Amino acid sequence: MIYRIFLPLVFLALAACSQEAEDPAEPAGEQTARPVEADGGIGDGAVAPAPVVTEEIPQAFLGVWDYVEGSCDPVSDLRVEISPRSMQFYESHGEVTRVEVDSPRRIVVSLAMEGEGEKWQMARMFTLSDDGKTLTPESVDEEQFEPMPLKKCE
Repeated sequence: MIYRIFLPLVFLALAACSQEAEDPAEPAGEQTARPVEADGGIGDGAVAPAPVVTEEIPQAFLGVWDYVEGSCDPVSDLRVEISPRSMQFYESHGEVTRVEVDSPRRIVVSLAMEGEGEKWQMARMFTLSDDGKTLTPESVDEEQFEPMPLKKCE
């Protein structure tokens, strides 16, 4: 009885071993890496430059910003004042600890935050529109929130 079960398995194993090995120069299923452009598209071989790390927020991002439908009034809860070394939010304040400049329109800012008796670390990516009038913050850590575009206040 055992002979009837194992004999076909032995033949299958021998048949598998006797198949020709694949050409090692052409591994099956392996993908070739393709270069990626800074904006995420497939490139022509150029490698995206590493972000520049600094301690100050670039000039284009500075100023007072509020939600696109906001009033820019100091009591607006989505208003943010961005200076080279700090950010002032509605009920909290952040000191810049690091800025990664990915491009003239995109930065990642790390902040030592303080507000309402608490302290924490926060990182935000900010993307500036081509005309420089809209700034969109996004989370880069565990905290997730809906990106809300901000307009530049006069």
